[in-house]
Amino acid sequence: MKAINYFLRGRGLLIQIPFLLLAVTIGCTKQDAAPEVIDDMNFKSLVTADGTVTLEGVSGFGFFAQKEKIVLADPYVNSLPCTAELIFGDKQSFVLHTKEYFGPDFMYREVWFNGKITPGGQLKFSYPMTFTEFDFETGDYVVKTVGILPEMRLHTGCVFHGPGINAGTLNFVGYFDGNRLYADMHIIGLQEVPGQMPFLANMVDGPIMLNFLFDLVVSD
Repeated sequence: MKAINYFLRGRGLLIQIPFLLLAVTIGCTKQDAAPEVIDDMNFKSLVTADGTVTLEGVSGFGFFAQKEKIVLADPYVNSLPCTAELIFGDKQSFVLHTKEYFGPDFMYREVWFNGKITPGGQLKFSYPMTFTEFDFETGDYVVKTVGILPEMRLHTGCVFHGPGINAGTLNFVGYFDGNRLYADMHIIGLQEVPGQMPFLANMVDGPIMLNFLFDLVVSD
């Protein structure tokens, strides 16, 4: 299927997404003005290279059944509240420290991402192998040391491939324009067993498109 232009809410990066229905559904619910910038040459440099920027928003998890052309989960509905600190080490590197929540006070997951950013604000980072997450079986926080993919397989019942995976982890790309940080990744899953998520409890026939994102703005 030919990729279509998927315009993110606010100013930012033009993203190509290879599945039409998911883009249309999300576009109808969460997008505002089309972004004006698609490369460093046209992107005004709004990023400061020192200090810490405090952000808030959501982490979202979108699922689309390609064969049936069904949106299984909109990433802005199937999402967690998220706070973050964007910490600049120099003009090219940053640390993104995120906390995801169930409700306003219960932190579920804490992650420290290391990434790179261009002078124009385009950024990329990978999911680290080590992060902290609440374990509902033990009732306490545990440090995960094998990366995010085993957990994703457990939750979805899928094996994964696609451009969003490299070196055994997830790779995010996006932008920071001085006010909004948006980054996402796209992978394809093939379900081998029923998943833990309600919409994946029954086996899905054919590829499942996954769109995981962070959509954060500078907090007041």
